[in-house]
Amino acid sequence: MMALIWGGSYQSNTKKEMPIIISKDYRFLHLLRTNLKVLYSSRKRKPEDRIHVSDILSGSCLRKAFYARVVKDYDLTVEDIDNFVRGESSEYVLVGLADIGVTQKELLFEDDLIARPDLMTGSSSHKSEFQNTISTKKDNEAEIIVEFKDTKSFERLTPDNKRFKSYLRQLLYYLVISGYDTGILCIRYSNNRRLVWIKRDTKGDYFFSPKTNGQEGEESLTEIESWTVILEKGSNIRDILKEEIRTRVSLLKSALDSNSDAQLPKVAEEWKCIKCPFRQTCNPSSVISQDSEIDILDEKGLIVTIDSN
Repeated sequence: MMALIWGGSYQSNTKKEMPIIISKDYRFLHLLRTNLKVLYSSRKRKPEDRIHVSDILSGSCLRKAFYARVVKDYDLTVEDIDNFVRGESSEYVLVGLADIGVTQKELLFEDDLIARPDLMTGSSSHKSEFQNTISTKKDNEAEIIVEFKDTKSFERLTPDNKRFKSYLRQLLYYLVISGYDTGILCIRYSNNRRLVWIKRDTKGDYFFSPKTNGQEGEESLTEIESWTVILEKGSNIRDILKEEIRTRVSLLKSALDSNSDAQLPKVAEEWKCIKCPFRQTCNPSSVISQDSEIDILDEKGLIVTIDSN
């Protein structure tokens, strides 16, 4: 077959066109899922391994953390692939764009809990103006814990939002464990379209997406936001968070040592159970004890937000 172009138009000198054939193919998706499963398996924590900060965050599910260690094989979803790719790629690109030295520092808390926060460092000759501004260290080294998060949330998160507080709590845990007083929370938004909630019924939530979305005088939606977080070393909040950490570590460690989930509560927000890969094994409807919905970070006046440019 020969295709001829005359003056920008397409002509064919054959009577029968050869079509472009397209069919849905799940093999590549299966390849991604299979390889991600292998990667998950290589990183899988064993029951006897130390508890990790991400296992015991308030608002996360201790039962899910338990089953992730004791269940040998479970299916990964397309959403797992999406979350993994977004998280890994976002952090890699953001670190590169910031042109900062970021390393993972391994920290222990009372020998039972391990944390590997990202630490932004720089010598006095390579420190940025930004590091000089927010660092509270007096020597020649600026050290700041940086927590990168990627979210598909349509709303821009603020300190009074539950999801924001879950991100904040992980950074606060790192500050408590490390002894540092300054951290950076960097949030990347995958969705950059405004959604205005209209109503809810048995089928779900209904939203309206305005065409303006940052035009005609409306404020555009940010794609990346960063927050400086300071927790003074003498703050009594550190002691409260330490006790919170100890309690949740003790619960999960006892369950793993006895290979029994009997004493583990179900997560406070039960909607999180819907897509959990261990839902059938866990059977949350049969679990009586439940995490408290009371959060110390909800206490009025505990979080102070300062406007800055």
